[in-house]
Amino acid sequence: MSLDLLKKELQYVSHKVYQKGYTQATGGNISVRIPGTDHVLIKRSGISLGEVSREDALIVNMNGEVIEGQGKPSKEIGFHLGIYKVRPDVNAVVHCHPNYSIGYACLGVELPLPTVTAQKLLGHVPIADAAPSGSKELAQHVTDVYTKYPDIKIALMKNHGVCSVGPTLEAAYNVVDLAEATAKQAYILSQLRVGEKSAVTN
Repeated sequence: MSLDLLKKELQYVSHKVYQKGYTQATGGNISVRIPGTDHVLIKRSGISLGEVSREDALIVNMNGEVIEGQGKPSKEIGFHLGIYKVRPDVNAVVHCHPNYSIGYACLGVELPLPTVTAQKLLGHVPIADAAPSGSKELAQHVTDVYTKYPDIKIALMKNHGVCSVGPTLEAAYNVVDLAEATAKQAYILSQLRVGEKSAVTN
């Protein structure tokens, strides 16, 4: 895929994440490898995913240095690059803040997988330890989860959000979409069980 098409896809996926309510304000960040190079496209800092344009996609090297573009890369660039380094199969990373998934992340429990679809397509959704946004500690925690579980497609980030990966940006987005739907289904199921128990005791 050409660089121009990658920038167009980054813009498109950024808008989808925002329109689905999977992040708020200027939160969340998205990146994609540039094929045949050691460079990555990543959203610049300080802009809402809902307003990202192709010009907001910066080219950075694997040390996080800006090669092309205006502005600073996302403050979470550390875990994006960390994942790329430990997972050569990963070509795209989507980090955002979907509400139901965050609920489980704040509880500190792995995402329940009540449906056969989630069990098959997500497999296992572990949790990265909490640390301040943009910190080296957070980058290390997320990278550690992807190192420890080399087959995962998404991780919850305690008290923070989610981080998904895929061979393409569209694939990484679809993982977030399924994970958030699964989190909502798991919550509904938990409430139905509470109601069922209440009905039995009454």
